[in-house]
Amino acid sequence: MADSPDPLVPGDPAPAAADRTGSARRVAVHSLAYVGGAALQGLGILLIIPFATRLLGPAEFGRVATGLVVVQMVGTLAAAGLPQVIIREHHRGREGPRVARALAGTMVLLALTVGVAGAVVLLVLSALTPVSLGVGAAVVVAAVALTIVVAAQSLMRAQLRPASFLALAVLATVVAQLAGLIAARGSRSAATYLAAYAGVLVVAAVVAVVIGRPLSPTVERDRTRAGIRLAAPLLPQAVAMLGLLMGDVLLARWLLGEAAAGGYQVALQLGNMPFVLSTALFNAWSPLVLSHPVDRRARFTARTGSVLTIVVGLGALGVALLGPWLAAVMAPASFGHADLVRTLAWLVGVAVLYMLYQGGSLAVLDAERTGRLAWAALAALALLVLAALPLSAFGIAGIAVAKLLGYLVLVAATTGFAYRHSRLRWPRATLTFTALTVAAAGAVGWLGVTGAGAWTRAALAVVVAGIAVALAPRVLRTLRG
Repeated sequence: MADSPDPLVPGDPAPAAADRTGSARRVAVHSLAYVGGAALQGLGILLIIPFATRLLGPAEFGRVATGLVVVQMVGTLAAAGLPQVIIREHHRGREGPRVARALAGTMVLLALTVGVAGAVVLLVLSALTPVSLGVGAAVVVAAVALTIVVAAQSLMRAQLRPASFLALAVLATVVAQLAGLIAARGSRSAATYLAAYAGVLVVAAVVAVVIGRPLSPTVERDRTRAGIRLAAPLLPQAVAMLGLLMGDVLLARWLLGEAAAGGYQVALQLGNMPFVLSTALFNAWSPLVLSHPVDRRARFTARTGSVLTIVVGLGALGVALLGPWLAAVMAPASFGHADLVRTLAWLVGVAVLYMLYQGGSLAVLDAERTGRLAWAALAALALLVLAALPLSAFGIAGIAVAKLLGYLVLVAATTGFAYRHSRLRWPRATLTFTALTVAAAGAVGWLGVTGAGAWTRAALAVVVAGIAVALAPRVLRTLRG
């Protein structure tokens, strides 16, 4: 599908140029809001986890962590890879906004279909195995509701409505998790926590439909079908990506037990702090890239993506250096602080790799080669699983290393596809910085946590923070175009 030409007034092109300039400025200003929104969303969850770990303990918190992972995975299956296509189609021609709403309606219908199928599967499993019907029902309901929320959030991003996006994000994450925490004070079980969490997600889904106003897929039948065809290869890619993002918690439980899964979840949330930054920057960055002129898009992606990768890398190093103090705040000593520190030091490197992946994935998506993204993600997930089997002998830190290896494969494959099908070329300095940052973060995990080691960590953290502050103005200029 070719991009629709911009309408021009005969003999007076200035208004059209002004409209394009004004649109670009609006995209840039609104994109900055998504950075703060996604960061607030991740920070809110981190504020709840210290209370949840102490209230539930390693085993029950491990069950909650597993349930939340399943919710995300089922929700991704129901989304069918459509969120990125919704944003892309919104900016393609005068009918783009209407097409985007029709694709959002498609997501809602798919979510409800998956919910019915999930309920049937749950009933069968409960009759054959000792699966908890209450926990399973909460997981299915939460997954359906979360998918509907994501559909509306995709529209919010495309329509430049950051306030609505932020409201839905906070309601579906911070408020939902807080409701689970409050409910668990009365009955300290994973079932109670997840039931309350699912209830708030249902409320969020209703709000999402009201403010998003998705349309029936039939209102733009041809373009909706074309969008679904483009999104279809993104379904296995999205499932594999979520496996990379959260499947390591399931591996930790399977290979090391529920208590280890609870500890790994704590390390993962800490290690995901720079990952949240990476995702927040992508929410701001992707509309800028996709709305940029096609002939300059690849160069713009490489230039701005390099700056953002440096920012994420500095954030990753900062979290690795502060690991001992963060672990002490997030969980009691029964979770094993030394293991948490070493594990999160490896996990922070994932965020740096992910920033490069996101740039490559935009180039591949723009070239309409989405099948390549699916192959890359599936290969990375397969390596994660295979590497976790022997590396689990080193505890949860071994699972983290397996995850990092999976993301290395993901970045290498996606970058190769981008080089083949687009003009995107990462500067060598960016690739070198990425490799050195990932290695340095992993090494930081072995620094001491008391005496000279603690002083070294603190001094290095101050240096990293100073560099980040010095780069902040340039980053803001980048996001503003």
